[in-house]
Amino acid sequence: MDADYPGTVTQVLDANFPFVAGFPLLPHLSHHDGRKADLAFFYADASGFRPKATRSPIGYFAFEQGPSECPGAWFTLRWDLQVLQPMWRELYIDTDRTRRLLQVLMADGRVEKVFLEPHLQERLGLRSSKLRFQGCRAARHDDHIHLQLSIG
Repeated sequence: MDADYPGTVTQVLDANFPFVAGFPLLPHLSHHDGRKADLAFFYADASGFRPKATRSPIGYFAFEQGPSECPGAWFTLRWDLQVLQPMWRELYIDTDRTRRLLQVLMADGRVEKVFLEPHLQERLGLRSSKLRFQGCRAARHDDHIHLQLSIG
């Protein structure tokens, strides 16, 4: 990232942040083995790139809205939190930086898979066997990037 965008800082949001031993930060139930991490998107505003900025104070739950094939369901970790959306900062994804980060991750042999909502995959023009949709019952991935490292 620094070669293409000098001074860019990639922010890690969660890489097993338990409130209590063995109990992860909800809804991140898979972040318990040291192989998963969440990264913040890169954001900009009308004046340009905003280093280290996130739309919400913790980097989560400020969703990039787009079409979804997921039906409403009672038992799910796919929280929409519509009541919170107007509260977040007026920033938009820096598509060039975020796309480049995803390209770097997908090209890295240590990365097994990356979760990102399909509407963002399309918007960023990305295709890869490593780039996946996490499913309709898991946490949304249109407020952050989830990566999983390979074993070995």
